[in-house]
Order: sequence, then structure tokens, then C-alpha cells
Amino acid sequence: MLTRYDILLIAGFLIAALVGLGVVKYRADETDTVVVQVDGAEVIRLPLAVDRRFSVDGRLGRTDMEIKDGRVRVLNSPCRRKTCVHAGWIYKPYQTIICMPNRVVIRLTGGGDKLDGITG
Repeated sequence: MLTRYDILLIAGFLIAALVGLGVVKYRADETDTVVVQVDGAEVIRLPLAVDRRFSVDGRLGRTDMEIKDGRVRVLNSPCRRKTCVHAGWIYKPYQTIICMPNRVVIRLTGGGDKLDGITG
């Protein structure tokens, strides 16, 4: 049988969970940077606020990328299947495009990165 204090405790946990979910959701929308790695080493870090095209040299050759309207995509890659090109635009924190044959990783970072520095 639930007592009055049990109900208050459960209600407190539910309120805390909803507040935490709201904070995580709010911070997850704060994407502001694209990070490009080649062979695990960071080679480029660019703001998503500035539209531009750029390239990196990977294991197989050059991968061309584009930042536009706060999103990023791969335009061209020397890999055979072009899965990274077909991935399209990414725009949310922690979304990633990976070109395994060329060893290129493109990921978005943002407001939630502060937590990763502590936990990661």
C-alpha cells in the first residue's frame, strides 16, 4: 500500500525527470561546430554559422564537404559506394557522417559537449 510520502516521492522523481529531459532537449538543439577527423586525428573544426566548401585528404584521396544554413554534407568522396555522400545533410549534435574507406569522420558538436568533457 502506498503512503502519502511514497506518492510525494514518486511525484518528486517525475518532476525531476521532466526538468532534466527539458534541459537535455534544450541543450541538444545547440549545434554550432563541425569537427572533421582523418585517421582519428582532428584536422578541421569549423563553425556552422558560416557557409563554405572545404576538403580534407583521406587515405584514398580528397573528400569535399559543404556547410550551408547550419548543416553539413559530403559532396564528393573517392570511396567506391559513396555511402557518405548519400547520407545527406546532418544538423543535430552528435550526428555523424563516416567514410570508412577514406578514414574520414564528420561530426557535429554543440551545447551538450560540456557534459561529454566530464563523462567522456
